[in-house]
Amino acid sequence: MQDIVSPLQNTSYTNKDFQRIYPELLDLVKELTNKWDPSISNESDPGVILIKLNALIADKCNYNIDKNVLECFPLSVTQTKNAR
Repeated sequence: MQDIVSPLQNTSYTNKDFQRIYPELLDLVKELTNKWDPSISNESDPGVILIKLNALIADKCNYNIDKNVLECFPLSVTQTKNAR
């Protein structure tokens, strides 16, 4: 018997992770102001740290959104109460 593999298992609906969000935030700061450029700042600059923190939080939120969406489909459900 052939195993059924769910095509939904690794689908990313938000399609954004830290590696994609962080450069977008850097570009956004450059568009909003010309007084500070985070790409030439030191890694310990509080502004750069806050940008990285925001990118990390957005990555985690996107991960949770993807996992919650996958709980809606019978082939990718992981929690028993959602399967019922």
